[in-house]
Order: sequence, then structure tokens, then C-alpha cells
Amino acid sequence: MDLTVQQLQYFVAVAEELHFTRAAERLHIATSSLSQQVSALERRMGFPLFERTSRHVGLTEAGRELLPLACEAIRATDAVAAWTEQRRRRGETIRVGIAGGTGIVSLILAEAARELPAVRWELRQLGFAGVVTALRENEVDVAFAPSADALQGGGLRTVPLWVEPPMLCVHIGHPLAGRDAVDVADLDGLSLVGDDFLKSSFPSAALPNGRTAPEARHRVRTLDEAVDVTAAGFGAFITGGVAAESHARPDLAFVPVRGLPDITVYLVRENTTKAGALPALERIARKTAHEQARRFGARPTDS
Repeated sequence: MDLTVQQLQYFVAVAEELHFTRAAERLHIATSSLSQQVSALERRMGFPLFERTSRHVGLTEAGRELLPLACEAIRATDAVAAWTEQRRRRGETIRVGIAGGTGIVSLILAEAARELPAVRWELRQLGFAGVVTALRENEVDVAFAPSADALQGGGLRTVPLWVEPPMLCVHIGHPLAGRDAVDVADLDGLSLVGDDFLKSSFPSAALPNGRTAPEARHRVRTLDEAVDVTAAGFGAFITGGVAAESHARPDLAFVPVRGLPDITVYLVRENTTKAGALPALERIARKTAHEQARRFGARPTDS
């Protein structure tokens, strides 16, 4: 005989209340529906569970014997449900793609690991232009990436976290390495390292005098690759101010660029209400960015 937890819950409610109307109110269902469900349970079992009169509801001998068993079965089912949820959360894995702002991202992930100890974290370095593809192809669950223009696409939730000043990274021996700052015009003729990130981060509409975004002559996928190529003397690249802190090394110089718009770094994920730890990660990212961005020469977007 197949019994459902709901049927047992209906029986227990009536058995404890000994009143169909009060039991129905407790269960948030109609009294007539509850009466029908209990009658169906009795027919399925083959014997009555309640003695009913116009003024009284009481348990039969069978009903009294069933009550503790039904309560035990309901408790066991609740325990299984709680265990399942706990086990699911303990086994949750969040795949994080990183395409920018690694210094602050490291602090965000450290805080997330502290606040969400049951979550497993998988980290992946994404290319400058690989965020949307990685999310769309389910390679990552969430990403940290610069530039709103590079992240346009339906269904994506983009949460601005902090803003960085644009910096020119050059080899320490480069003629511009000793400058306090450079102008956009100083970028003309430079052998730049980068990718489509340059154009998406600096749309022509935001550049002075109708200039177009600098062209990248040496293609690289990630910030680490750009740093290595520039340190080898192949060219220069434009990045945000956080990289000047997180990727500082003696053979490189980071010089502020006047005339370029600031770079905003976003948390990006699918725009869904999916349960899990992603909303908590978003909250932690906002909080950490607010508290730590200025340490890296950036400013939080909520300041």
C-alpha cells in the first residue's frame, strides 16, 4: 500500500485537533477537502481511523495505534529533507572566472571562503574577451571582469563593484616609464599589447577629439600574459590601477593615462533567481569592494 507524507500529515492534524475545521485551518486547506482525504486514507487502509458524530470526533483503536507511527514517519521524512539540503549545500561548487582586478578579487574570495566554508571553489583565468562565452557555455558560474561594453548580452546580471583609473604599463627602460602621467596622444605609435578589450573598454565616443581606441599589435589573452610580454620589451599595455598594485614588479612601470575613461570592474552572472551561494557571493563582493578598493588605488562604485 502506497502512503504519502501528506496523507499522514492530514491524519495527524485531525488526530491532534480532534476537530476537522481546526485541523483544516492548521493545514491551510478547506474542511471538505480534508474530510475527503481522510476518508480516502481510511478506505485505502480498510478500517476507520476516527469515530465521527455531529458533535464529536475521536480516534478509533486503529487510529490511536497509527498516530505515533505516523508522527515518527513524518519526523523521519523531515530529517531526510533536512539532510538532503545540508548535503546539497555542502557539495555546492562555484566556478569563478577572473578577467580583471585580481588583487581585490583575491580578497573577495578569501572572505567568501571564510563565510561560506561548505562551498567548494574552482578558479579559472579568463581571457580579456572571454567572459560572456564562458558564462553562456556554462564553463563558469560567475566572473569578475572589466568593461560594461564587453559584457553586453541578454540574461546577464552585471553588478558594478569598483572603478579603476587607466594605467599604461611599460618596461622600466621605456621612455615613458619615468613620466608622472601620459596623455592619450602619447599612445600614438606605441606597440600595444592587448586584445579586443582595448576597444570595448575605451569606446570612441568616450575618447577626446574623436580618437579611436588604440590598436593592439601583440595579442594576449590574460593580464598575466600581458605583463610577461611587456616585461620582455615587446610593447606596452593599458590596464586598470589595481594591476599596478597586484602585478607590481621591478622591471615594469605603471603610468596614469589622462584622457581615457575609468575602468569599471563587474561581477557578472546569469540573471536568474537560482538558489545557492551565488547571491551570498555577490553580497560579499559588494561589501569587500566597498571596504578594500581604495587600498588598490580604486574606488567602490557605491561611494
